[in-house]
Amino acid sequence: MSDPYRPPSAAVPAAPTSGHTLLVVIGVACAALTALVPTLIVPSFRETFRMFGAESPWPTQLLLQGYPALWILPVLVLLLWRVVPWPRSRAKVACAFGVSVLVLGVPACMAALYLPIFALSQTL
Repeated sequence: MSDPYRPPSAAVPAAPTSGHTLLVVIGVACAALTALVPTLIVPSFRETFRMFGAESPWPTQLLLQGYPALWILPVLVLLLWRVVPWPRSRAKVACAFGVSVLVLGVPACMAALYLPIFALSQTL
């Protein structure tokens, strides 16, 4: 039994950290996969587009020139993990960002790579 005459403690219990590291690792892995896919695929598409000889749409040109910049995404996940102002939600926010980048980024890259092929098929 506690002492009824002692003032209550104002200490806040620490947030559990067991799953937080795993969430950050998942977020970084998803963001790294988002950067890895274009890094492996874009060079082969670049040669294909040169053989077409036609001008590529602007999303394709942006991806062909800027795909190495996608490697900043894992760094952004880690940055979010460190700077989000809500300590209990930092790992969740970082993981959500990494997963959303994967879910939205890879299909967007694939669409940008296939736009010239779709445009060429319409001219035939």
